[in-house]
Amino acid sequence: MTRMTAWTTTILFCILAVVLAGCGKGNQDTVRIGVSLPLTGDAAVWGKSQQDGYELACEQINAKGGINGKKIQLVYGDDTGLPKDGVSVLRKLIDVDRIEVLTGVANSSVALAFIPIIDKEKILFMSSGASSPKLTGASKYFFRTWPSDIAEALAMAKYAYGEMKIRTVAVLYINNDYGIGLLEPFKKTYESLGGKVLSAESFEQNATDFRAQLTKLQALNADAIYLAGNPREMARAITQARELGIKSQILSISVLNDKEVFDILKPGDIEGTVITDASLDRESDDPAVKKFLADFRTKFNREPGLMANTAYDALTILAQGIAQVGTDADSLSSFLYGLRDYTAVSGDMSFTKGGDVQRPIRIAVCRNAHFDVLLRDFRWYEVKE
Repeated sequence: MTRMTAWTTTILFCILAVVLAGCGKGNQDTVRIGVSLPLTGDAAVWGKSQQDGYELACEQINAKGGINGKKIQLVYGDDTGLPKDGVSVLRKLIDVDRIEVLTGVANSSVALAFIPIIDKEKILFMSSGASSPKLTGASKYFFRTWPSDIAEALAMAKYAYGEMKIRTVAVLYINNDYGIGLLEPFKKTYESLGGKVLSAESFEQNATDFRAQLTKLQALNADAIYLAGNPREMARAITQARELGIKSQILSISVLNDKEVFDILKPGDIEGTVITDASLDRESDDPAVKKFLADFRTKFNREPGLMANTAYDALTILAQGIAQVGTDADSLSSFLYGLRDYTAVSGDMSFTKGGDVQRPIRIAVCRNAHFDVLLRDFRWYEVKE
């Protein structure tokens, strides 16, 4: 019995040694990539959409031999869209799952909570959904394929002044980091070009009555009103603006191009509204976009949701970087900083020193209850070598 126990113990130790060897910084046959997403909770719709994009990209990359012969292994964690849960997920991905690179995240608050950890652990983190301007330059190991909120603000400021010849604007914005993150860069850029922001009125999240703010803006007789907020709020604001007789040009952002908006307001009220649009250009003639849509429909038998394309792009870009320089965070950072006009589904991509993606943003106008593209590849940024 004693000899059998000793023999059994020896075998168990050998098995344990093999298991631990396979849990090191990725085993010899795989590249372990952590994916933190809100798969439950209020933001789950965005997390599951991104998961679709990651799964499609992973399947395609592995079908072509993986990365230098190694298969990608995606290791998921449900961050629920909350920083506290996100930190727990990230610690497990690092300490237990031994990931080599990190991607995902739909909520900026979660991404911000990850920054001190990726700095300490030296892990490259590419988000496919976080948009807060506070993330710009937060870490040399942080990058993102979804644009910063600043991108849409700068694009609209430059298009409104340079192309639409609008010279005065009034702003109605949501009073939180999101709204302020749009207001401030829009105002700064627009006025630097020669335009004038006559006033900026705020509203609280979930507000339903905007008449007091709109009446103040109406008295200014601005050429345009720039709306920065959530879909339902902006839809109601547009309806109330038209009821008050405001005829100013309405300018806004990507999230106004939402079914919920058209369900709330009268089609005639939004007619002529101009927006910046950073979502997937489904009507593009780009072969990469057409292939992505065809492949997605074949795999999932439905249309891709918001951020499925930026998740797909994040993994394909990471795969190219890892193939060239490995998973070392400093080496990957240098690779991404040097990337120029990478052909991605979301548009040609480059990255700033702050980790923000630079890619063209569309300008669209509402016609007959549908946003039609006015300008497909609006270069809102200046490329600086």
